[in-house]
Amino acid sequence: MNTSMISKFPALFFSVLWISISDAAENNPPESTYSPAAEAAPALARAPVLIAGSVTRALFTRQVKDLEPVDTVSVLTNDITRITYFTEIHSMAGQTITHRWEYNGKILLEKKHEVGSSRWRAYTSKKLDPTMLGEWKASVVDAAGGTLSVNTFTYMRKSKTGAAPVSTAPN
Repeated sequence: MNTSMISKFPALFFSVLWISISDAAENNPPESTYSPAAEAAPALARAPVLIAGSVTRALFTRQVKDLEPVDTVSVLTNDITRITYFTEIHSMAGQTITHRWEYNGKILLEKKHEVGSSRWRAYTSKKLDPTMLGEWKASVVDAAGGTLSVNTFTYMRKSKTGAAPVSTAPN
């Protein structure tokens, strides 16, 4: 073998290695942001990007007036057939929340709300069947399906002697 070729071999070897490393660096993002699974997943199947926020108030009320609940209900008698689930959301602007109503483990209503600002109030009313007595549940669910808040109230038969046991204390 020619001595001039032997002396050029290391330079050739390192040049090819440098080109390979440079190509790899240009074609792949940094390891901290590169995910083959994310690259392979269709864009619509990716989970939504959620901003950390919170539900600061969630309660049942008989009515909302001027975007505020008029009372807080934990027990309701079946002579009243409408109830409202009121929520106040903080730091979730641009996201979607859902009010999910359940009775006996069955989802009866899901109402989506687009959160429009950093402090957002939303409410959903439900007409109740007077025969569907027992515990009712409403939840605030984020776009990824995570539960942010859960509230319950008891729907009971009105007694012959008393009025509806409803708290009138504002929140």
